[in-house]
Amino acid sequence: MCRWGCQANDTTYMCKWCGTRFCKVCLVGDFQGKMKAEDHCFVCNQLRCIGKRVEYVPLTKKLETKPLKKGGAKKGKKKTGKGIKKTGKGKKKKK
Repeated sequence: MCRWGCQANDTTYMCKWCGTRFCKVCLVGDFQGKMKAEDHCFVCNQLRCIGKRVEYVPLTKKLETKPLKKGGAKKGKKKTGKGIKKTGKGKKKKK
């Protein structure tokens, strides 16, 4: 939907001469009134004024997602089930 109220999507263009934004379908823009034609700017009165398309989201390629692997352990780190290892090999207390 354009910002001026018509139901068309991605139809907002910018005049390549003065930068005025307008909808190519409903011929309404950042000015009072309607354009005479889609390639005749209402503000600067230039012909062939259609420049860049603005205010749209370009389509992106869909990224292929890999299916999630089932299972809890990662490769290389298998649990052995022996319990917690003791790592308290520090200093011993003297009596």
